[in-house]
Amino acid sequence: MAWTWLIVSGFFAAPYFLLTGYKETQLRNFLYIQGKVVQLAIFFGSGFSKKVTKRKMPDTPSILVANHPSTYDTFMFSDFGIKNLVCIAKGWPFKIVFYGRFIKKAGYINSEGKTSAEITEEVRERINRGLNVGVFPEGTRSAVTGRFRSLVFKTAISINCPVVPFVIKGLAEMLPPGSYCPKYSPVEYIQLDPVYPDKFQGELGAHNMAKYVKDLIVEKLGKK
Repeated sequence: MAWTWLIVSGFFAAPYFLLTGYKETQLRNFLYIQGKVVQLAIFFGSGFSKKVTKRKMPDTPSILVANHPSTYDTFMFSDFGIKNLVCIAKGWPFKIVFYGRFIKKAGYINSEGKTSAEITEEVRERINRGLNVGVFPEGTRSAVTGRFRSLVFKTAISINCPVVPFVIKGLAEMLPPGSYCPKYSPVEYIQLDPVYPDKFQGELGAHNMAKYVKDLIVEKLGKK
C-alpha cells in the first residue's frame, strides 16, 4: 500500500514538476509529504502505538544514520520534521516509477557503481549546500543490527561534520523482510545526541566512530 501511494501520488504530481523544471526544494518538500503519509499508515499499523523522541538538531548540516530493519526506514526522517534532506540509496529505489525520478532530481545519492571517493565527494557537496544526508550504514535491511560500514564516518571526519544517530524500533516486527502483510507492532523512533568527529582521529578513527555509533543504537534497541 505504501509503494502504491508513492506511485499514485507521483503520477498526479509528475505533470507539475515537469512544467516547473523539477526544482529540488519543491521535490524534497513533496517527498517529505509522501513520507508523512507513509508514517500515518505505520501509525495505524502500530495500533496507534507509535512514539517519536526528538532532540535538537545541530546548527550545521549533518549526516543522519540509523539501523535498517525495513524497506520504509527512509520515511522515518519525516517524523522529525527534517525537510532539507537527501539520502544515500543503492540502485533499486531509483527505478521505482515516478518516485525514482523524484529522488534523483531532489539530489539523493545513488551509490550503485560508484567508488568510495565518488560517494564521499557527493556527500561533501550536499553538506556544503546545507543539506542533511541520511544513510543506513549496514548497507542492507536486517532485523538484527549488522556491522556499520565505516565510509560515511570517514567522510564525516574528513569534512568535520556531526553524525546524528536515530533508532528504529518495531518495524522489523511489523514488516519483516519478504512480508507484504503488516503485523500489529508498537513502533518507536528515537533521535540521539549528535556525535562529533573531533574525538575520532587517527588511522582507526572512522572504524572507532562507526562502532561507537552502532553501540549507541544497539543499546537503545535493547539488543546485543
